[in-house]
Amino acid sequence: MKRGRSLLIAASLLVPTMASAGTIANTKHDLSATSTAVIKSGTQTDTCVFCHVSHSSAPGVARPLWSHTMTTQNLTWAPTTTVRGTVLPTAITSAALTGSRSCMSCHDGTVALGDLLNGTGGTVSGTNVTAGKLTGGINLLNPASMQSNHPIGVAKPAAATGFTAFKTVAASSPVNYDSSGFVQCDSCHNPHDNTFVPFLRISPAGGAICTSCHDI
Repeated sequence: MKRGRSLLIAASLLVPTMASAGTIANTKHDLSATSTAVIKSGTQTDTCVFCHVSHSSAPGVARPLWSHTMTTQNLTWAPTTTVRGTVLPTAITSAALTGSRSCMSCHDGTVALGDLLNGTGGTVSGTNVTAGKLTGGINLLNPASMQSNHPIGVAKPAAATGFTAFKTVAASSPVNYDSSGFVQCDSCHNPHDNTFVPFLRISPAGGAICTSCHDI
C-alpha cells in the first residue's frame, strides 16, 4: 500500500507540468483580459481570437483562420545583404516574407495589438504599449532597423567553394524553413508553446537552435 500511495503522489505531481506544456495561457501571447500577462485586453476574454477566428478570417494569409489586421510596413536592413551576399527581402507583402508577416503585425509596432478583423480585441495596454501598439522592449522588432535581428525571408545560401558553414536540415527537425524554403519567424519560434522561453521550438542549450542550420 505504501508503494502504491507513493506512485499516486508522484503521478499527481507530474500532472500540472504535463498540462502546462504546449499552451499559450498566461504567456505573453495570451492577450485576453483574464491573462496574468502584463500586456492584455481590458475586455476581450478569448485567448485565441487575437490571432485566429473561426469565421470571416483574412483570405490568402499563410496562417490558418487569421484574425489580426496585417502590417503593411516594409523592412529596412543595413547592410542590405547577408555576409554571403544574399539580398535581404524588404517588401512585407512579398512571397518571401509571407510566413513572418503575421508575426510582424504585432511585433513591428505599427498595428494595434487589439486590431482584429472583427473588431473585438478591445484596447490592449501594458508595459511598453502606447495607444494599443508595442513601442519598446525586447518584443518590439523595429522594421526600420532590422539589422539587429536574424535574417528572415531568406533561403539557405547556395553552396560556395570553401564555405561549409551551413548544413542540410532534416525535414523532421523542429527548426526548419517554411514550405517554400525560406527562413521565417516560426522557423525558430513556436507561438503556441512557451516551454522554452521565448517560444523557442527546442531547448537552446548548447546552441541547439543555431546548430540545426549552422555548422560550428
